[in-house]
Amino acid sequence: MKSRWPGLIRFRPVFIGAAAAAMVVCLVWGQALTASAPAGKPSAGPSKWSAPDLETARKRAAVVPAPIRKLRRETPADRLKRLGKNRPTWRDLKHRFLLLSSPLLATDKYGPVRFMHAKHAQVVGDCLQCHHARAADLPRPEIEGCGACHRGGKTGAASTISLHSALHRQCRGCHQRQKKGPTDCTGCHRKRVPDHARLVKLLPRPTPFQVTRECLRCHAKQGQDVLQSAHWLWKGPSPYTVGHTRATDLGKATRTINNFCIHIAANWPRCTSCHVGYGWSKAKFDFKDPGRIDCLVCHDTTGTYVKAPPAAGMPAKGVDLVKVARAVGRPNRGTCGGCHMSGGGGDAVKHGDMCRALIRPSRDLDVHMGGYDLKCHHCHRTTNHKIAGRATSVPVVEGVVTCESCHTARPHAGAELGHHLNQHVKHVACETCHVPFFARARHTKMSWDWSAAGDRKRPASKYPSGLPRYDWQKGAFTWGRWVKPTYAWYNGYTRRHLLGDRINLKGVTVLTRPEGSPGDKTARIYPFKVHDAVQGADAEYNYLLVPHLWTDGGFWKTADWQRSFIQGMKAAGLKYSGKYKWVKTRMYWVLAHQVGPAETALSCAQCHPILHRSPEKGCARCHDEMRGQKYVDLIRRGLSPAWVKKAPLRVRKTVIGTDWLDFKALGYKGDPIEHGGRGD
Repeated sequence: MKSRWPGLIRFRPVFIGAAAAAMVVCLVWGQALTASAPAGKPSAGPSKWSAPDLETARKRAAVVPAPIRKLRRETPADRLKRLGKNRPTWRDLKHRFLLLSSPLLATDKYGPVRFMHAKHAQVVGDCLQCHHARAADLPRPEIEGCGACHRGGKTGAASTISLHSALHRQCRGCHQRQKKGPTDCTGCHRKRVPDHARLVKLLPRPTPFQVTRECLRCHAKQGQDVLQSAHWLWKGPSPYTVGHTRATDLGKATRTINNFCIHIAANWPRCTSCHVGYGWSKAKFDFKDPGRIDCLVCHDTTGTYVKAPPAAGMPAKGVDLVKVARAVGRPNRGTCGGCHMSGGGGDAVKHGDMCRALIRPSRDLDVHMGGYDLKCHHCHRTTNHKIAGRATSVPVVEGVVTCESCHTARPHAGAELGHHLNQHVKHVACETCHVPFFARARHTKMSWDWSAAGDRKRPASKYPSGLPRYDWQKGAFTWGRWVKPTYAWYNGYTRRHLLGDRINLKGVTVLTRPEGSPGDKTARIYPFKVHDAVQGADAEYNYLLVPHLWTDGGFWKTADWQRSFIQGMKAAGLKYSGKYKWVKTRMYWVLAHQVGPAETALSCAQCHPILHRSPEKGCARCHDEMRGQKYVDLIRRGLSPAWVKKAPLRVRKTVIGTDWLDFKALGYKGDPIEHGGRGD
């Protein structure tokens, strides 16, 4: 019998990336989960938090290698002949990630460059292209950092070319020749944000609109950029929505509907609390007025800026706007998370892979944020305030982000099972193996029954976790933590149920369905959080209804569904027959965050039980031993004990199965090792 919580076995991928160009891969060789916090407020976490992988790279970067006084006189061909089979390759690299910074670089205009050493080494394939010289004195290693030679004319160095010049000549020159990778300054660097303490001129106790006017005094162009962005308009192009790929007006402000709080119509003051503007309290709002932009919600660095939940985007009382304005900087995980981590009315409610624990995460919760201190904009690259990203929950797309953007389509180079794992990347998304559970730091909402709402006499109740089980205003809920994902084929396109579309009269109406199938060569298996709900529909027109929930006259005041639907549908501009019924709906939310380190990932035997049951039909057909190690030792490596200890007891007791993926549900005849995959 299959276990509901089968176990995990790991593989060991190598961190590599996407740009197919050779930068200088050598600059610096000598180089607790937080407590839950209310939405919009800074998360209480450890007073001294740091990202270990980034700190290691930072310490390594601070070490200046001993200068090379004399170079060996040999041509590249002579060097290759001398090295022979001992020629260094990317498999010999010691550091996968470097921070391109050094005491030899004197600049305060730009920040250090995060450099994916393993990515470039693997893509280029020849270490000697960048490490192009060898010290004459033999005790020194074959490969050293650039700073050993390029010392900016300092006495004793083998070269008078500065480290700054050498790096830019090598990196940018290679990118230009290959016509790949960035060639401008901001493609690699991030400008340091100047201190605004003396730049901002505000009187005491300004209004939010006065703060915005002061921002626009220097940033008028940026204000115009915001007016064209999805975060401002809440609508935009939907190139990955099936049947609406040419639409430019889909979004939360128009026809997008969900099974949480349903729709924005008639509920503006509450829903627009997360709008990047001020005063969107009704249907009509001046989207052409840059003076209504809320600059502080994204650029606060003090952790003190909070929006008032019912105030249509206005800041909460007591926020020191002058203090916040004088300390603005780049967005961080806290500013982005104020809305995205707290959607649906609370921390982690909507997104099973995002919560405020990611503001100061442990490395095992998310290796990118907790290990390397990656901010949201490092992956969700931003151009003119248009932020790249594609979700199943909302249709607007301003750019695409994928794991392959950094890790390439062959991310497991160097791993013992690298060849086979890289073959899997064609059919299995990175997240499927690297996000084996979601909601590991906080509970996430798994179902919402609106039909149970309205009973004022029914007492409110909570789960042992303290989360609500029943609330007369909202209905009944279920929650989950350490939840195994639902898996489905996904090619990047989503089939959406929009406001006014007919419901499924024979079953569940799926509001967001990932598009794809085994026969679709562009689709891969992805993990999803599935959220089920019971919500209102018109009994005659057979489309979903928009309830008026917030403000006077709304359901949360009156407990009157009929009145709520009348007002909500009027605001939405759709007819209401006067009769309603309750229907089941479902949403698929793709999982892309809370990516753990390699030792927490799924591996071969986790998904292929035949590797345990009948080795002769699995790897043993070709392999008996690999590098002196039996293959079964590779495929049966268990989950890190330290990681498992963080799981609830029910998970720890059952982290043993080998049936993680239901292959038949995914359209296979059975285990692809036995029955063949879609490429066979």
